[in-house]
Amino acid sequence: MKKQKKLKLLTYLVIISVCYFGYTLYTLQISIDEKELKNQELQRNINIETAKNQQLLKQKSLINTDEFYEQMAREKLGYIKDNEKIYIDTNK
Repeated sequence: MKKQKKLKLLTYLVIISVCYFGYTLYTLQISIDEKELKNQELQRNINIETAKNQQLLKQKSLINTDEFYEQMAREKLGYIKDNEKIYIDTNK
C-alpha cells in the first residue's frame, strides 16, 4: 500500500514536471520568435541606414568639385547652361 502511494506521488511529480517543461518550452519559443522578428526589423533598418550612409559619403566626396556646384545650381537655383533646352513633362 505504501509502495503504491509512493508510485502515485512519483507519477504526479512526473506529470507536473512534464507540464512545467512544456509550458516553459512554449513560452521560450514565443520569446525566440519575437526576438527573431525584432532582429529582422533591425537588420532591415541597418541596411537602409547603410545605404543612406553610402549615399552621404558619395555626396561628401563630391563637395567642393565643379560637378557638385553645377548640380546644386541646377537643382536648387534652376540654372541651365547656355544653349541648353529644358523639356517639361506635361504628363506629370
